[in-house]
Amino acid sequence: MRWVNHYTHPGDTRYHVFEFREPHYSARFMERCDEASVPYERHEEEGVTMFGVPKSHFKSAMKANHLVYAEFRSHFIPHRGWRYGLLVFTAAVLGLALLGWLTASSAHAQPDGLPWELDVVARVHVPQLGMEPTLVQGQGIDATWTPRLGNELGLRIHRRLKDGWTLGGGIEWVRREHGLVLAYRNDTVGVQTQDTLPAMRSLAYRIPLLAGIRVPLSWNGLELQASGGLGLEWKTSETVVSQLVQTEGADHVIQAYQGRTRFVTVPVLAEVGLQKAAEKDRAGWYVGWFWSSPLGRDAWAENTWQSGSVSGLARNWLNLVVTGVDLRLVLPE
Repeated sequence: MRWVNHYTHPGDTRYHVFEFREPHYSARFMERCDEASVPYERHEEEGVTMFGVPKSHFKSAMKANHLVYAEFRSHFIPHRGWRYGLLVFTAAVLGLALLGWLTASSAHAQPDGLPWELDVVARVHVPQLGMEPTLVQGQGIDATWTPRLGNELGLRIHRRLKDGWTLGGGIEWVRREHGLVLAYRNDTVGVQTQDTLPAMRSLAYRIPLLAGIRVPLSWNGLELQASGGLGLEWKTSETVVSQLVQTEGADHVIQAYQGRTRFVTVPVLAEVGLQKAAEKDRAGWYVGWFWSSPLGRDAWAENTWQSGSVSGLARNWLNLVVTGVDLRLVLPE
């Protein structure tokens, strides 16, 4: 049984074969191969369209194959009600866990007097604080990916050490959002358009690993806290947004694609804020600012414009620096 739609040609190992049973899949694959200058031989047999691609172009053909399936993929949970039901169920389980922590009768302090601390984290990305837009230009395309308000939710656990030092970790859910405006101009055929695409959203999970220091302010139990470290971030999938634009002239299709260079990336993390320490039977709070930036280039943006035989394609590395407001509920020991 073959689990993927591609394999080495059984009669000529210099070629790799890609199979498609859906006509719109094969048509889009052929268009992407033409755009990337990937040579191929096309053959149809019993409702299956096969493309033979030289192995020297296998990497480009595989990328086109992934983009086709990303463009036409359906939701993992097709029914919208079930998707929201799963989110509500997850939130209910998390709420019960927090309620159990808050109402537990046993103390969680360590015998050496250096307690653990559990925080519930909620963050808002604020583009005005330094999140730069990304320009994607080339082949007549001039697109702007503008960061919008995103958010993060998660749990943090900290270990208080001597002299105010701390070590921390946890798990966080991250949602980034971009607004997209795509302009296309081709003076040869007299085309000039500008369109706004639906918001591009991407999701990721992050495990932060941080070291920090806390300085007591000797007023109402307040502490000044600063932390820094690295994280492990896993993006759940690549993201595609397509839109058909109908005009009085020829219709055109615009598309935005956010790709990833690796499945797991390592962001640099920095945080500073003011914390009200939790007491034995009373929760505390934290208000601060955070900043994160991936090490290296881990994501890229692509825009396409197409109307009949006229098309344009442009790519650029995507700026994923994030900064914003950090709010936390510090649970009692």
